[in-house]
Amino acid sequence: VHLSFKGGHVMKIVDKFINNIIELIMAASSLVLSVVTLLQVISRFILKNPIAWGQDVVRLSFIYLVFWGGAYCVKEKGHLNIDILLTAVKGKTRYIIEFLINIVLLAFFAFIIYYGFIFTKTGVTQKAPYLDIPMSIYYLSLPTAGILMFYYQIKQIIAQIKDFEDGNFGGDQI
Repeated sequence: VHLSFKGGHVMKIVDKFINNIIELIMAASSLVLSVVTLLQVISRFILKNPIAWGQDVVRLSFIYLVFWGGAYCVKEKGHLNIDILLTAVKGKTRYIIEFLINIVLLAFFAFIIYYGFIFTKTGVTQKAPYLDIPMSIYYLSLPTAGILMFYYQIKQIIAQIKDFEDGNFGGDQI
């Protein structure tokens, strides 16, 4: 019992660390995206002298905000879903459908990770137009977000299995 408590404590620390990193990346991306976009508008329309590198910075910020924001949505179970079918069923049937959906999502996230790393390798020799950094830095947002999504999806599946073991099917007791 003592070991499982320590394991649970370690997982809470890992979760907190991962959550803080995601929130930091999202906040920094949002801030940079807003500030650089504002500077670009002022520079282009008021000063009549556009900021060339701003386009690369805005693109990088937006990409990380979108993909890591997607990972945050998986954590919060806030991603888009069509629940017409799920609202029509209850109990074990609903549990089975939700479980299958979670398994399909897990496979999809594995796909994103695998092909995301392949895609990232293609960007090593490509450079961003103005910042002169490898495009792989941009592309790395895809597999890293996929890893985070996979992690959160595993946690959801484990929670579902625990509910099943407890006889709790989405709030319905057996």
